[in-house]
Amino acid sequence: MMDKELIRERFAGAISTYDRAAVAQRNIAERLAEAMEAYAPKGGTVFEAGCGTGIMSRLIMERLHPERLYMVDLSESYRDSLSDLDPKRAVFCACDAEETALPQGLSAVVSSSAMQWFERPDRFLARSADALAEGGVLAIATYGVENMREIGSLSGVRLNYPTCESLRRMIPPSLRVEHFSEQLITLAFGSAREVLRHLRQTGVSGIERPMGVTATRRLIADYDARYSDGKGGVTLTYHPIYIVARKHSIISDSVG
Repeated sequence: MMDKELIRERFAGAISTYDRAAVAQRNIAERLAEAMEAYAPKGGTVFEAGCGTGIMSRLIMERLHPERLYMVDLSESYRDSLSDLDPKRAVFCACDAEETALPQGLSAVVSSSAMQWFERPDRFLARSADALAEGGVLAIATYGVENMREIGSLSGVRLNYPTCESLRRMIPPSLRVEHFSEQLITLAFGSAREVLRHLRQTGVSGIERPMGVTATRRLIADYDARYSDGKGGVTLTYHPIYIVARKHSIISDSVG
């Protein structure tokens, strides 16, 4: 079960370092923006789940030019990070995207690097599909089973990442998949200590409470030994999965 309070605490604590450290997350947001732009209608009303510091939010504004963007995240602390966005068009709410009511008739529902923290991603996808207008688009970037495999193999603690097949099964029948792809991103660090610092600076350590000194030292030593990149450093793997799906009429499709 997700500890939402711990997740909120860790991401709030990383606000000042997130934009600089979130190299993979920024690349993922840019790739999702490119994929969704080909299918999502311009203008309209967009709902973004897990906006964070606004990396994806700004891409939504640039690419889709929505009349209104609702940005949702767990922490009120993100509000200042989003203050450069036009308050008449971009509205922030500190709430749980899994629980808050979605506006109806949306032109798009977007989420980048957030759905892995949801208790019931299948329910969120179903609610999103119901909230979309005809022709509206769902655009999601989340993470697959190889994500942070190095940390998971050593600590035994990791999120319950879905397979591509299980994600496909979660997509409601009212949505036609227009784009579905996966990617492996390998980041290089000078040492395992730098990896752990990266995780703290991006808030990704929100999965568990801090380890003790002895356990941390053991993890660092094992990481340095097992995941050397052969150049004096170590690697960390991200496994993003991208989904863009468009709402269609089941009746009209069956007639046509």
